[in-house]
Amino acid sequence: MSGERKVKKSGLEFVYYSCTNFKGICKRVYIPEGELLKPVYKLLDQFESITKEKQEELVDELRKNTEAEITFHKEQVNRIRGELDVLKNKEDRLLEAYLDQGITKIVYDNKHREYGEQAEVLEIEMAEHSKGNRDYQTTVARVVSVCRRAKKIFETSSDVAGKRAFLNSLLQNPTVSGKKLDFELRSPFHLVLELASLTRAPRPGLEPGTNRLHRS
Repeated sequence: MSGERKVKKSGLEFVYYSCTNFKGICKRVYIPEGELLKPVYKLLDQFESITKEKQEELVDELRKNTEAEITFHKEQVNRIRGELDVLKNKEDRLLEAYLDQGITKIVYDNKHREYGEQAEVLEIEMAEHSKGNRDYQTTVARVVSVCRRAKKIFETSSDVAGKRAFLNSLLQNPTVSGKKLDFELRSPFHLVLELASLTRAPRPGLEPGTNRLHRS
């Protein structure tokens, strides 16, 4: 979807969004920004309703979640390093056996390839956990502060590109069906809303007794 600014004869400006139809499979329908972004403004209103007192509670809760996530990722990285060390020792013994002519070149090549594939999988897994570790070290107080000011930040963005950049940092997997916008919240913003809702009526999607989204 791309935004276009239109100026009426009266001088009033409006922004309309439409699919660029890059793949040639969409009918180009223009949707007023206000109509398209209704679910976004509903979300921003929820963030804005978080009180200063609630912000302090959320900071404490998010820190607890952050610490748990960091511990988990560090444990996984240490586990993977251990498994990589074991593979390295196997590789060394395999090479010694080949050099001592205890195994054939065919056996060596097959086992060497097998160990290499196992190491590659482990390294990919470790990279993901290392990234997760860094991601969860975001300053939680700043996250909640941004959430509470999200609506103001969005509304004061004077250009389409600025609003798009802000939404990209907040939302993920946005799709439009007809004129309806659907999306998911990026981490850790989704957690802010879930934690904020725990003092109110339970919201659909929360697992009983947790602050995590239920995933099927």
